[in-house]
Amino acid sequence: MTDIKRRKFVSMMGAGAAVIPVSALVASLPSHADDAPLVDPESAQAQALQYVSESEKGDQICANCTLYTGAEGEAQGPCPLFPGSAVHANGWCSAYVPKA
Repeated sequence: MTDIKRRKFVSMMGAGAAVIPVSALVASLPSHADDAPLVDPESAQAQALQYVSESEKGDQICANCTLYTGAEGEAQGPCPLFPGSAVHANGWCSAYVPKA
């Protein structure tokens, strides 16, 4: 190995070692998903996905959809289809996919 490649390797290892503790710190920060506002059923995104805050489809609710990432038993939670907003656990939209 030449001297330049060795220096580059050592500097990259040092930078990589510094990233690990920083990423652990970021991962340990509290989530602010509970602070997210609820989806407005009248918004363009909600209208396009036919979102309703109370499902009329029986057992098809956001809480048992694959896309819903809220905690079990909570009244609302995040959904990747509505970034920055929370959906009602008893809601429904046309992108509903039952959990396996």
